[in-house]
Amino acid sequence: MSTTAPDAAGMDHGAEALRADTPFERATIGLGTSLLAVVAALGLGAVILAGSGENPLTAYGAILVGSFGDWFAIGETLARAAPLAVVGVGAAVALRAGVITIGAQGQLIAGSLGALCAGFVLQDAPAVAAVPLAAVAGALFGMAWVLIPALLRAHLNVNEILSTLLFNEFAFLLLAYLLNNPLKEPKAITPKSEPLPDSVVLGDLVASTRLHAGVLAVVVIVALFALWTRSTMGYRYDLFGENPRLAHSLGIGGRRVVLNSLLISGALAGLAGWLQAAGLLQRLFVDIAEEIGFFGLVVAMLGGARPLGILAAALLVGALQAGGLHMQATEGIPASLSDVIQALILLGFAVRYAPQIAAIGRRAVRSLTDTFGAAAGWGRARGGAGGEA
Repeated sequence: MSTTAPDAAGMDHGAEALRADTPFERATIGLGTSLLAVVAALGLGAVILAGSGENPLTAYGAILVGSFGDWFAIGETLARAAPLAVVGVGAAVALRAGVITIGAQGQLIAGSLGALCAGFVLQDAPAVAAVPLAAVAGALFGMAWVLIPALLRAHLNVNEILSTLLFNEFAFLLLAYLLNNPLKEPKAITPKSEPLPDSVVLGDLVASTRLHAGVLAVVVIVALFALWTRSTMGYRYDLFGENPRLAHSLGIGGRRVVLNSLLISGALAGLAGWLQAAGLLQRLFVDIAEEIGFFGLVVAMLGGARPLGILAAALLVGALQAGGLHMQATEGIPASLSDVIQALILLGFAVRYAPQIAAIGRRAVRSLTDTFGAAAGWGRARGGAGGEA
């Protein structure tokens, strides 16, 4: 049975009607897909909660109250979102260049150590000078911690995922040693440092909350990242991430892009350590990094490695963390179950943005493959030249 011309025209017209051609249609379809994915995640979470003997409505209400219910909750959400956004921006710079780094945990720890050292050195300095210098110290320590993996990746093609993961463990062990020995507060039972001097502590923006002035630095960092994505340098990094061979043919040095992107991500993770040490906690603990480094990569991917997307994703994760803690405290829901609910909600958003996340992943894999292929070809060429000689 053949399809007549009118039938074909009708099919084409129907397909055209379903296609999102206007910004309003694209926004409507995107919003509808997001809501559907989140509703499905919430429904699955409700089934798990009900199966565990908990009231889903009460649990979800506790999450909302704990994240946006009052000024303290809002401050907690923003204070938790701030380091996530900073790490997310650093991870996004690397992702756009086709580099995947999961070393923000270690770099954040190094940055917090840098802020602590700066605090001890600058304890008698005025805050107007001590605070920015402590931030610079945190960024430099974070950058220093990623320097060896960056050099290994840029010059020897050592996989940055493995090397940065190992350096996370090194940083944790170093911090544990320091907080149990030379940096431990003398009268403390658990390993923790002395409080940071007042000269480098970030003041609170809202009384009776933990919302500190470092949150304002996040706005500046995201704004600078937005300008960077539209700059010539940002275009070069994007081009290298999309097509390293084309970038090389246009004179864009792959080693420099890889090295710089990793150093930038390390500096920003170090700044997140400064935010944790000088802002939220005002001293160092063994678990100061929590899971911020790993969640920062999630934020970068959920946000599509774009400025506004990263801000939105950081706020989402920060709200879920603050709300999850409130749910545990008020409803007595186990931490493991709370983590499952948070993961399901994040999974709902991940399903919505799966194409964008997959595109970022393909870009990174393509960059790695092309880089390793070029290195193998260079090795064969050197071997052939040696054989001819």
